[in-house]
Amino acid sequence: MVDASFLSDRGNVFEALLKEYGFTCQQVGPHAFGSPFCQPSKLFIVPSGFADPKYYRVLPALEKNKEKVAGFIENGGIVLAYGAMVDDYEYDWLPMKLKYHMHFKTKSVRLVRQDSPAALLAAPGEKDCDGYFTEHDGETAMELEDGKPVVVYKRHGKGHIIAAALHEYPERGFIEWACSKERNSLKI
Repeated sequence: MVDASFLSDRGNVFEALLKEYGFTCQQVGPHAFGSPFCQPSKLFIVPSGFADPKYYRVLPALEKNKEKVAGFIENGGIVLAYGAMVDDYEYDWLPMKLKYHMHFKTKSVRLVRQDSPAALLAAPGEKDCDGYFTEHDGETAMELEDGKPVVVYKRHGKGHIIAAALHEYPERGFIEWACSKERNSLKI
């Protein structure tokens, strides 16, 4: 079993980072996603640009397996979904209301909910943002100076959804929380 799964058809950009933090990360190709060949994990990462085929070709796999994603979260899994990198996008494969607008810029990001697990994702300050969320039914954990949410969080069943319009890798504290030994690995 592995600690984290990264949905990608273009290599595993998270493997070295998680290894540095003391955890394992498998790349899951879109054809294996949701199949018996997809190993159980605690954290499921969806990359920045997942909705734009010039970056990744994984969106059909997410849409096809939305019930499996919901079950993974319901049973205790954690999903970290990054920005779609298309003008406007609705994350209809997640069990929450979430809409995104792309606007790539380095911006000052402030922490809104210090008690949220999503607050562990990145320290506040100047961050590369690929957009912001225009609607959601979760909690805003981090926002831009003008109040636009860039990190949102929602508890779903026993699990968690963290959506981030930050173009940043997760910090060690977030990975330690998401991949802790107390969590069970689950199949998607």
